[in-house]
Amino acid sequence: MKKPLISVIVTTYNIAEYLHTCLDALIHQTLKDIEIICVDDNSTDHTLDIIQEYLKKDSRIRLLQTTQNSGISACRNLGLESAKADYVMFCDGDDYYEPTACEKMHHAVTSHHTDIAINEINVIYQAHADMRVSDDNYYALRYNGLQVINENLIFYTDLSPTNKIFKKSIIEQYNLTFPTGRHFEDAYFCTAYLCACQTAYYINERLYNYIRHEGSIMSQTWSTNDGPDYAIDHLYIAFELYDFLIKNHLYDKHHQLYWRLFASFESFAINNSKSRSRVKEVKAAARTFIKAHQADFNQEKINNGTICEEIIHLSSSKFYISTTRLKRIIIKFMPTYRIEVENIQRLRTLKTKNKRLLQDMQSILDKLHES
Repeated sequence: MKKPLISVIVTTYNIAEYLHTCLDALIHQTLKDIEIICVDDNSTDHTLDIIQEYLKKDSRIRLLQTTQNSGISACRNLGLESAKADYVMFCDGDDYYEPTACEKMHHAVTSHHTDIAINEINVIYQAHADMRVSDDNYYALRYNGLQVINENLIFYTDLSPTNKIFKKSIIEQYNLTFPTGRHFEDAYFCTAYLCACQTAYYINERLYNYIRHEGSIMSQTWSTNDGPDYAIDHLYIAFELYDFLIKNHLYDKHHQLYWRLFASFESFAINNSKSRSRVKEVKAAARTFIKAHQADFNQEKINNGTICEEIIHLSSSKFYISTTRLKRIIIKFMPTYRIEVENIQRLRTLKTKNKRLLQDMQSILDKLHES
């Protein structure tokens, strides 16, 4: 078998009801030169039976298994170790690609000689439909075509690995892996990868279908006080990102972005923690980290005092309610305000897309004029 153009790493764990759709979409991709690496994390339902069924159907499919239930990071890392292609894509086994996803992503990253290509995500709601407006805002692409990577581009690009195509050479050069034992591992991997890149190409098409359903990590994050509390891991991811930037001599280039992300990740951890004691733990961990890196933090105060003041407020042991949490409280108890906020967010998304469309049209007109 010749070397595939793309290694698609599919992670599975007890998702038998979704897996047929995922694998059917992959074996019927318009780009045939792909390998499909299914990495199963010790499923206890019929997931493995389904993969075995597809192994007999298609020689491009391979099966890897963890020795014990280890989490999605370990599965993706195992897939990366085994990947044969120069380009890598990720697909969660309970989601699925559009038929042209691999072809369009590979064409974008190779024809434009860029480090990464990114498409838009289509969210399908089997649960948490109340997240629709927030998802539209988060997953909407704010850029189009070939872009030079800068602070704003990284900050405003979603951090899901499933709507992106990565160069394996960059992953290997920077020894990039998904952090094990942590949730929100996507935020680390995608941010670190983007910080190591020079250019990105944005495809304004929804080529990845993400199914929001009960039982997922994000479902547990957005749930009420019941269930596991993983939000603090978002802050620990910020700590690991700092180590990556320092180790690879990228901190000086991205220091402003780093502390901007630190504030965002800490805010997420605080606002989504499910108990007062957990919030205190998040703030204490942030203060400890800042104290350990006081020189860098003090220098950033000179460069960007506003973001550092925000971090100081967030990390304060005194009671502090962020604008995000205040807004959530108001939305919960004032339905009229919630509707107004949703309409404003929809309008912002439409404005972003209209602006992008006008830019595309102007670019086409300029090319016609030049010819």
